[in-house]
Amino acid sequence: MTGYVSTRYYRAPEIMLTWQKYDVEVDIWSAGCIFAEMLEGKPLFPGKDHVNQFSIITELLGTPPDDVIATICSENTLRFVQSLPKRERQPLKNKFKNADPQAIELLERMLVFDPRKRVKAGEALADPYLAPYHDPTDEPEAQEKFDWSFNDADLPVDTWKIMMYSEILDFHNVDANAEQAAQNNDTVAG
Repeated sequence: MTGYVSTRYYRAPEIMLTWQKYDVEVDIWSAGCIFAEMLEGKPLFPGKDHVNQFSIITELLGTPPDDVIATICSENTLRFVQSLPKRERQPLKNKFKNADPQAIELLERMLVFDPRKRVKAGEALADPYLAPYHDPTDEPEAQEKFDWSFNDADLPVDTWKIMMYSEILDFHNVDANAEQAAQNNDTVAG
């Protein structure tokens, strides 16, 4: 098992199960963990390491379904998951006794092992629990998915250095231009 992609307490199971490809659904899982922490006042899955983390998750959410286990590519991870005791999912209402039932229903939809079955961001925002805060006119969705393929580029170290230096210069020029514009506005106003 591996998965040094996000902060451990909020790390989605598919990252720990060494899925080669994961998507925005990991963010829904993380948001669910943060939401649960807000409801309870402490981290929901405070694992000491990734193995302990996964065990804590299964104590509450049960053993991953067979179709999720079937997607595990690593033999070591597969053996580990299969060696865990079979556990049933615990009702979240038992864990969050004082929480609003609608909050628990939303949390149930966020903390799902199979990322394909996890609630989508737009659906979560439209959930009855979040209705008082939901404003579709102020929640734009990207027209297209961000292309991260540049991360896969196999470039020489010197090329990466030049690219990073260029980004730094661009950043500082934007700040310098904004500062110059602010100074010009102050001069005109004064």
